[in-house]
Amino acid sequence: MFFVLLLVAVGLYGLLALWSPVFLLNYALLTGPIPLTPGSDEISSTPMGHMSLAAVRLFGLWVAVCLVLVPRLSKTLKYLSRYKLHLLFLAFCLTSILWAPSLSFGLRMIAKLSAPLLFVMLVMTAVSSSRQLQHTERIILASGIVMVVLALMARLFGLSSDPRLTLPHTSPATFSAHIAAVSMLAMAGFAVADKTLSRGLMIIGFSIVVMAAFTRITIAAIFIGFSVILFLGRRGIGRIILPVFSIMSFPALFLLSPKFRSRMFIGGEQMSFDTVIANPEDAVGRIHGSGRFDAWEMVLNRFFEPHPLLGSGIGATQDFFYERSAGGLGVIHSEYVRMLSEIGVVGLTLFILVILGYLWRLFRILRFRDDSQTRKYALAGVGGLTTYVIFIATDNGFDYVTQFAIFVFSLVAMAEKANELSEKHGGAR
Repeated sequence: MFFVLLLVAVGLYGLLALWSPVFLLNYALLTGPIPLTPGSDEISSTPMGHMSLAAVRLFGLWVAVCLVLVPRLSKTLKYLSRYKLHLLFLAFCLTSILWAPSLSFGLRMIAKLSAPLLFVMLVMTAVSSSRQLQHTERIILASGIVMVVLALMARLFGLSSDPRLTLPHTSPATFSAHIAAVSMLAMAGFAVADKTLSRGLMIIGFSIVVMAAFTRITIAAIFIGFSVILFLGRRGIGRIILPVFSIMSFPALFLLSPKFRSRMFIGGEQMSFDTVIANPEDAVGRIHGSGRFDAWEMVLNRFFEPHPLLGSGIGATQDFFYERSAGGLGVIHSEYVRMLSEIGVVGLTLFILVILGYLWRLFRILRFRDDSQTRKYALAGVGGLTTYVIFIATDNGFDYVTQFAIFVFSLVAMAEKANELSEKHGGAR
């Protein structure tokens, strides 16, 4: 059964890749966050260990993107030369398989980490016009709207038992991460050019949905991401007032609302705004980690402390949790803890340099481009990366490739492509 599903995934995405790379891009963005089944998609026994249908879909998409890039090798290599830091990071991760405890889990992790760069390459090689960029923008926004509609329908018809807004058998974190990424594109468009009522309602709607999903780190990410976009995209006093208001809204939400305060703090139902303000040190000590803090300490003691520089090898923590631990926990809920444990200080440093490299390129685009389309996508890319690095602090964002990562890195690539098209038409300042 596993191999049949694998062949179907590879065949479907492969046919799309051969027919039209742009269609493959837009199809992946439109359908990536939608669950493949109404129930659990776990496959307990495969040649590569415990897997899900989402992992099978990722492998099919990974192969399909390669089918697009290989025939365009010269163009692909030209674009890859811009992202040497990302290639260096992936090369180090691949090398760490030499001391990793599991080849299969190591390779699976490499597939997750390399997929965002492959998607950047797909956008850069497949998209050739501003019109195609605009169509991709509409597809990304549509994917968010579709997911919201499906989640509301599931709630209306009683198909979801989770009190938080999400889809059946879909983590609220996964659901809200996707909506947060899409909302960065909506906010960037509003900040630069499209100040229509429909765009404003879209931003408000996405924000409410993220809060209804009730995942703290995603709520923090969307507030901070919006603040960054408003600061970089606005001029005058508005670039200060609006971001400050946005940032202050996040702590106010968790201090003033009893429901959110109970979610944030242990014993939060006995706390109040006044007690938090009167004794902030006690409030910080009461922050609810949902078991994460103990798990992080255990993982760091087991995998990081014996090998702090290079880590215990890519995929080591997932191999332990999926195959060797009695508890059955599948992930560590912090990609920074996972990177320290698996690829050590060297690997985490390289990852930080990768993110800084992307941000530097986006900041340069914002500095040297005047046209609204390029600036819009650059702002969306900055907001998306901001959301990404915040979200992965307390969740396993590397695992949400088709639901989250491809959207963030598509926004980055769309900015790069819009900048390239602007250069061709003399759009420099």
